[in-house]
Amino acid sequence: MIHFVGIGGAGMCALAEVLLRRGQPVSGCDLRSSPVTERLGRLGAQVALGHDPVHLAGCARVVASRAVPSHIPELEQARRWGIPVVHRAQMLGEILRSGHSVGVSGTHGKTTTTALLSVALAGAGVDPTALVGGEVRAFGSHARVGTGPIVAEVDESDGSLRDVRCSAAIVTSLDLTDHVDHYRDLTRLRETFEAFVAGVDPDGFVLLCAESPEAVRLRPASRARPVTYGLEAGEVCARILAQQGPFSEFVLSVRGREVGSVRLPLPGRHNVLNATAALAAGLELGAAFEPMAKSLETFSGVRRRFEIYAHRPLVVDDYAHNPVKVRSLLRALREGWPTARIIAVFQPHRYSRTATTYAQYADAFQDADELVVTDIYPADEPPIPGVSARLIVDAVRARRPVLWIGGLLDAAEYVRSRLRPEDVLVTMGAGDVWKVAQLVASTFAERIR
Repeated sequence: MIHFVGIGGAGMCALAEVLLRRGQPVSGCDLRSSPVTERLGRLGAQVALGHDPVHLAGCARVVASRAVPSHIPELEQARRWGIPVVHRAQMLGEILRSGHSVGVSGTHGKTTTTALLSVALAGAGVDPTALVGGEVRAFGSHARVGTGPIVAEVDESDGSLRDVRCSAAIVTSLDLTDHVDHYRDLTRLRETFEAFVAGVDPDGFVLLCAESPEAVRLRPASRARPVTYGLEAGEVCARILAQQGPFSEFVLSVRGREVGSVRLPLPGRHNVLNATAALAAGLELGAAFEPMAKSLETFSGVRRRFEIYAHRPLVVDDYAHNPVKVRSLLRALREGWPTARIIAVFQPHRYSRTATTYAQYADAFQDADELVVTDIYPADEPPIPGVSARLIVDAVRARRPVLWIGGLLDAAEYVRSRLRPEDVLVTMGAGDVWKVAQLVASTFAERIR
């Protein structure tokens, strides 16, 4: 039996599901029940609520992530009893080593790229196993188990990707806009990714995003064959034909030769890049372009990644939680809906992240016509003296108007009173700001019936 502490987490639940579907007995615990824990229970996992050493009965190993405090009763008791406690990345590494694998990492775009690659390969009959950091609608889950290659999102937040070994890799981007509390400086982040790239099988490939200078600089660290991809440059290159509403149309070329076109149901240059990486990896794995492109044209998305709650007005929620992601998302909305009024609601995530990135938000919201900032979603962090959403509000206010409305219910009521049918509302953040989108979509629909 393998026991997962925090089994409902985005990275943990995918690991647990893959093991369950491979016949491995699994148990786990979490602080609260959720659709994810209920699903794992239906698949055969023994899931308990809360932390208690009694959960360890019959367990051979315990899996935990850095989000789980090391002093909780289960972990302390496991160490006393001599039960091995392994990091989530170590378990992921074991799964990746069990077959031909592609690790998808980078500071932006990992989840969507992993999902796009998994869906493209499935559509091309390659039958992948997939582990994704978000719920892929096509799978109804964070995971998929097949007989083909393993595609997995590899998290960079705590540096554990140094220890992940895979047959091939994708690096979507590399910049220090997040996890500054762990990395401190760009040099340390770069060294971590160099170790990840160096660990890729020499017979494999490493896809590097040509739009990210730091990602391209990883090329010398790779023993595997490096391949660049991008929009303006790269061995695999996408030429955007049109961006209208939630669709992006582009032509893909490989080393100067056009291989076909794609109509992707996602907006924005960043999503065209994600799709380009997915198609490039699929081609490297031997999948045919046409069925992959056809699968991407019906891509139904990942929860909390440009998730549409209503169409008139357009109400969208997205996980964007740092300045680069926010800027890219708002740019995509402006390009796709050039004449619409865009109202943005942003929920800062974590005190530590706010303390290290607040100044970078000064010009991140330029494509929004109106901006509301709510209070910080703390996740598992205690408050830090002097750190509040006011830091972001003040940084933004130096460049443009901004309104601070702390509570989500108050923010939803304010936005609902302002919203017109031709507008776009976007909620952004890694916390529970999606509740604003949900509330506004439902109440606005009721009002205009």
